Amino acid sequence: MARGAARGRPPGRTGAAGLLAAVSALLVLPLAQGCGSPRYTYVKNSGERTYFRVPAGWNRIGQHDLDQLIAGDDPDSAAARIRPRVSWSIAYDATRPADASHLLGLGGEEQPFVYAKIQRMTDQVRDQISLNLLRDAFLPVTAQARQQAADAGQPLGDFELLRDQVLTPGGGLRGVRSVFNYRLGRQLLLQTFDVTTYASDDGHLYELVIRCSARCYRTRSGELDAVARSFTVRKH
Repeated sequence: MARGAARGRPPGRTGAAGLLAAVSALLVLPLAQGCGSPRYTYVKNSGERTYFRVPAGWNRIGQHDLDQLIAGDDPDSAAARIRPRVSWSIAYDATRPADASHLLGLGGEEQPFVYAKIQRMTDQVRDQISLNLLRDAFLPVTAQARQQAADAGQPLGDFELLRDQVLTPGGGLRGVRSVFNYRLGRQLLLQTFDVTTYASDDGHLYELVIRCSARCYRTRSGELDAVARSFTVRKH
């Protein structure tokens, strides 16, 4: 995948298995309103016509660290060498110093973390995709998926579903936005996950994950809701 970065002021694991793909450019730009420092960082995958924004003070996670967390490939493997040409993912952390491991908040982190990915589904998964599969794309949300996780001994506790919204943006897209609480492993802090997932008719999966402690999510609900609502995919 060709990648480029520019700076300026513009106007304005785990789920369905498959090959990762996004043959597009990545633009990361500060987004200012009026004079002074930028208020937002604007993230755009131009080839997939996907974008969102995060507060300017949040720090981008190094791509190598993010790839290691999500894929776990040996850095000398063929898969690791191919990934930069066939995959797209990006993450931002409000905690300093930024660390990819904060994605799940397993260390008790309270501050927000945002992760986005684009994934190409296999033909088999594309033909079987459902709203429930989209709900369970990041962590188990449906009762069936949570029972399967419990049977497998996964350390997921204190589940609470806070929001479940079916998204119908049109243009060959369908999706869900699910907001839920989990206490992962032996951590003391309850974490809130705000996950927006779209599937396209041409077999792509688009996902934005926001993680924050439950207390943090309540306190900063307006700010984090704005991040989630900024996630846009345009297929036509």
